[in-house]
This record gives sequence, C-alpha cells and structure tokens, in this order.
Amino acid sequence: MSKNQNSILTMWEKVPLFYAVVGWLACSVGLTACTNLDRVIPAPMVFDEQSKEVLAIAPLGTQKEQAISLLNAAGISGEFASSPSIYYCDLWERENGKRWHLNVALLFNEAGELYKTRPAQTAVSWKSDSDSPSDSETEQ
Repeated sequence: MSKNQNSILTMWEKVPLFYAVVGWLACSVGLTACTNLDRVIPAPMVFDEQSKEVLAIAPLGTQKEQAISLLNAAGISGEFASSPSIYYCDLWERENGKRWHLNVALLFNEAGELYKTRPAQTAVSWKSDSDSPSDSETEQ
C-alpha cells in the first residue's frame, strides 16, 4: 500500500462511530423530507363528511375547552384566529399515520358551547357577478 492510501485509512479509522451514526441519521431525515413521506394531504371527504366526523368527537353543546381537548386527543389540531368564538380545525393526524388538512370551523356561542360548524375556507369561483342572474331574474 502506498503512503497516501495508508494515511487515508488511518484518517477513517479515527472517525468515531458517533459521527457515522449522526451522519446516517441526517441523511435519513433529509431523504424523508425530500420524498415527502410525512406530507399533509387534503381530507378525502367533503365538508359535510368532515363535519360529521368532527361532531362525532365533539358533539354540539360541548363546552369549548372540552371540545378542544377531545379533538386534540383524537389527533385534530387547530387554532382560534381573530375571534375566540371560531376554532379552525386544521390538521388531523390519523391513527394510520396519514395527515389530513381539514376544512372545518367550529362556532361557539357566548356561553362557550359548540353550536354549529361551517367550512373554514370559502369556495373560490371564477364566475363574475355579471355572469350571475340578476335579482329580477331569480324572483320570477
């Protein structure tokens, strides 16, 4: 073996196992991020189905704190935005490891009870107001 090859081998022999394991973990995490194995997908249900699923966990009439606690225990997370009476269910971490983006907002009354759900995001359309029928056309 030449002197150059000998010095390379001794250099690799000096690398502790710890650095090799850390390097392997970094590569694994990087590959996971690049392949989107933990990505969030839209829930494969329409709003009505999502709402029923959420209400099965936290039924109408449930107090705000209890509803949020029940949802969190079921893997549903979210947040209050500008109003403490509207809770936006955002992410559902399913037992099978899938992560769903939800489109459900929970509405709480003044007493702090859940009284209604609605879509968290409104539908967007390219149809302009001039394309829709006028009030006189819809009244006929």
